[in-house]
Amino acid sequence: MYSVKKNNETKQPQSLEEKLEEIREYLQQEMVLNLSFVDRLEKEIDDARLQILDKDETIIRLQAQLQECRQANEGTRQLINKLLNDISNYQKDISWYKRTFEERSLLGIVKDKFFRKRSSADK
Repeated sequence: MYSVKKNNETKQPQSLEEKLEEIREYLQQEMVLNLSFVDRLEKEIDDARLQILDKDETIIRLQAQLQECRQANEGTRQLINKLLNDISNYQKDISWYKRTFEERSLLGIVKDKFFRKRSSADK
C-alpha cells in the first residue's frame, strides 16, 4: 500500500510504538481518574445512606414522642373536663346553699319541712 523508505521504516514503527504508549498511558490515567471519581461517588452514596438512616430513626423517634404527647394531651383534656364538671356541680351546690340559707326566711324553711314530711307521709 504505502511505499516506505528504509529510513522511514525504522522511524515509523518507533513513532507508532510511542503513540501507542502515549495512548496506553493516557488510558491508564483516565482509568485512575475514573476509579477515584467512582470511589468518591460511592463514599457520597454511603454518606447519603447514613443520613437517610439517621433521618428515618429521627422520624420514628419523633413519631413516638408525638404519640406520647397526644396521649398526655388526651389525658389532660379529660382531666380538665372532669374538673370543669366538678366546678359546675360545686357552683350548683353553692347556689342551693345560698337559696336555702341566705335568701329564704325562717318561715319558708319551716313550711318546706312541714310539706315535705306531709307529702312523704302521703305516699
